[in-house]
Amino acid sequence: MGHNMKNGIKQDLKAELNTSQYNAVTTTEGPVLVIAGAGSGKTRVIEYRSLYLIQKNIAPESILLLTFTRRSAQEMLERASRNDPRCSKIDGGTFHSFASRVLRVYSKNLGLSNSFTIYDEGDAEEAIRRCCNKMGFDQDKEFPKKNELKNVFSLCVNKGMNVEDAVLKAYVDYEDRLGEIRHVQKEYAEYKLRNNCVDYDDLLVYLRVVLGIDEIREKLSSRYRYIMVDEFQDTNGVQADIVRLLAQRHGNVMVVGDDAQSIYGFRGANHTNILRFPGEFEGCKVIMLEQNYRSTQSILDVGNAVLSNMTSKFEKRLVAANGEAGEKPVVLRFDDIYEEAAWVGRKVQFLKAKGIALREIAVLFRTAFTSMPLQSELVRQGIRFKLFGGRKFYEMANVRDVVSYLRLIANPADELAWHRVLLLLPGIGARTVERLLEMITHYTDPNDIIDKVFTPLCTGQKNSDVFASFKRLLKALLAPSNTPSRQVDLVMDHYGPIMEAKYKKDPLKVRELAMLGQMARRYTNLKDFLADVSVDPDKDANDGDAEYLTLSTVHSAKGLEWGRVFLIGLVDGVFPSSRSFDDGDGGDIEEEKRLFYVAVTRAKEELFMSYYTKKGVNERTKARPCRFLDPANVQKTFEARPVKASIKTSRR
Repeated sequence: MGHNMKNGIKQDLKAELNTSQYNAVTTTEGPVLVIAGAGSGKTRVIEYRSLYLIQKNIAPESILLLTFTRRSAQEMLERASRNDPRCSKIDGGTFHSFASRVLRVYSKNLGLSNSFTIYDEGDAEEAIRRCCNKMGFDQDKEFPKKNELKNVFSLCVNKGMNVEDAVLKAYVDYEDRLGEIRHVQKEYAEYKLRNNCVDYDDLLVYLRVVLGIDEIREKLSSRYRYIMVDEFQDTNGVQADIVRLLAQRHGNVMVVGDDAQSIYGFRGANHTNILRFPGEFEGCKVIMLEQNYRSTQSILDVGNAVLSNMTSKFEKRLVAANGEAGEKPVVLRFDDIYEEAAWVGRKVQFLKAKGIALREIAVLFRTAFTSMPLQSELVRQGIRFKLFGGRKFYEMANVRDVVSYLRLIANPADELAWHRVLLLLPGIGARTVERLLEMITHYTDPNDIIDKVFTPLCTGQKNSDVFASFKRLLKALLAPSNTPSRQVDLVMDHYGPIMEAKYKKDPLKVRELAMLGQMARRYTNLKDFLADVSVDPDKDANDGDAEYLTLSTVHSAKGLEWGRVFLIGLVDGVFPSSRSFDDGDGGDIEEEKRLFYVAVTRAKEELFMSYYTKKGVNERTKARPCRFLDPANVQKTFEARPVKASIKTSRR
């Protein structure tokens, strides 16, 4: 970045920016919508526009930059400040931090004092729990949990829903508790006011309320004469109202975003905010950033083909700034999810052997659940990875429960496994468990433990039926003819009622254990299976210099980039999610399409997409490839390859 200035304006501004970026930076008066395609340099535009405004001698205090993360605001203003220190005085931050500052000044208009406390998510959930207790709603029974209630109340704010619609969308099982949930919502609102507290959702709602007061709105509008908003496609209805109210007087507002990357509908983001913006601000100038500084044209061709199949959108076409065509993306077909995982592991090893750093490679997927067989395979192959957007498979409590049963069979001296399993038994408390552990340590043979410790507890005891059931399980697990798969099945039969009591209505927990059972079928030896599920691939990853492969949901990968990207699990019902099929207005399937577009545009040099043809617990169900790969214009952009990858690499 040059530092030569002429009359206070950067001499080489045109040399630093392409034509569209230059127009966005130098159009300072009136409303501007910048549609920033993937990798098109939107951060650069905000950085230089901040600098340009300052160099026009506009007071930094009259410029407001609203973002979705504190880090992004800091990054853009720090970069601008390197060229002119005055940029550091620009008022920048998140919607929530800006709301907090404004509300401290105008809190009396809301019935609050300016010393109000802001609840984080944990505080909010605890306050909801206290409200439930006060009203006599027992959360240990069939009443929604505190986090579920918080999600419902947030949906009401962020999506403008009533309680009934929010419950039907997120937790249909609680439809019969609507009246009680409404009572909790009312009590929670009153509880916060009594305690002079607000939660994150309140910050936005209250800011909109005070902006609705003419005198306050005029004052804030006079102060902030130039407004910039980043990632406008991610705004919800309340945030869009805040921007409109702040800019109502002067209209000097630039919003930057990409309608094709609006993927946070589940959080309340409203895709139509960015589409409606030109109509809501008279004389709005729309500027397209279509030059991409990230990917080769072959990768962008996939993104462009996906774009062309979207319905509600701004028309644009991404063009590689360097003009390179690059390697054509490939779509690989596998028999099942395990062959896909084995091939990805081997390909990563191959790329690593070619000198490509692991940090330059990522594997992306729709949900963390999709990555479970891959996690197992990477552990087996000794490839260190970090997972973003979900918990690692073997860290999940229900999976660890089942694995603990197997650990105590493989190693009867494993006190931690005994402790975890015994505490799961219905009606057995911590004192009883400690007494049993003391008895178990006297024996090394599992049959002795059964005969000497548990057999006496099976008759004439308070929980004799519980111990009798546990003893039967232990004896069955020790049968010499058992395979790891059979042992997992036995444990899950026993653990099923325990899990139901522990997790209530959570179908994902059932699917996770079904996946564990599928994985176990690929082993002939329990100790080998346990060795693979117990190794922590992250053990060295806390070292900042340690190399690791990135595994990430597409949502968590937004805004990031890698040289080589694998996009796995492209199976209809997985990606796109089956939940998107039921949406009457097609909005959910369109968001899945945008999610796919975000995924493919993370790759800089090579893109590998894959799907498998068998799915389901027994792998007998035929899987259909992702529907987004079907249209002829998309098929022209990649090379399709069936791959026969031997599953022996995953067997023991």
